[in-house]
Amino acid sequence: MLYRAFSWFKTIVFYFCVTLWTLFYPSIIIMAIYFVPCRQHHRFAVVTWCSVVLVLVKIICGIRWKIEGTDNIPDTGCVVLSNHQSTWETFYLQTIFSPQSTVIKRELLNIPFFGWAFRFLSPIAINRNDRGAAILQLITQGTHYLNKGNFILIFPEGTRHEWPNLGKFSRGGAMLAKKSGFDLIPVVHNAGRYWPNSQWLITPGVISVKIGPAISSTDKSTTELNKLAYEWVNNNQKTLD
Repeated sequence: MLYRAFSWFKTIVFYFCVTLWTLFYPSIIIMAIYFVPCRQHHRFAVVTWCSVVLVLVKIICGIRWKIEGTDNIPDTGCVVLSNHQSTWETFYLQTIFSPQSTVIKRELLNIPFFGWAFRFLSPIAINRNDRGAAILQLITQGTHYLNKGNFILIFPEGTRHEWPNLGKFSRGGAMLAKKSGFDLIPVVHNAGRYWPNSQWLITPGVISVKIGPAISSTDKSTTELNKLAYEWVNNNQKTLD
């Protein structure tokens, strides 16, 4: 009982620190980003912000991580498909796939300071209420940013699932890879085991992350690409600690 109460205390301290950091850093981004080369915008703004959050959750809440397959990350852009369980991977995957154009809900751009700063970072801000237009925007803008060398991170489940469940993959990411001709990289993790989406409490532990080999889109259909990515994530999730 005492241990759980202490874990709650640490979680509250963590969220308080993240709130202060989130209120502070976007102001720096807005003022300084004009002096940063475009190619470094993502690293300056997003990677820095996310790295500080990861340090905070490591020091305060005891969340550590180990990763396999970093040698599978290409030098140029590709489509990255990851399972979605927690808030943690939204931070961490920004730091290892950079520069990155993130697929986000359009409404996030209207958040004061945070959304204003995000507009400088080449996001793909889609309207989830119009699926057809969202897919077209993903393919058009995604291909544009891939050709510029950016990574495109997509959570094909669409929403977070409790560990160790895996939801059905939507075909948007596979379709982008097929239409653009770029490779697809699958990623799997078990972040929801320690930072679940269903509750605020963060518990100490070591998150496992695996990055899979590139799946070429040149000789496969969208359905085949999606199936291969799903099967790799599903099979490898069962091997995580």
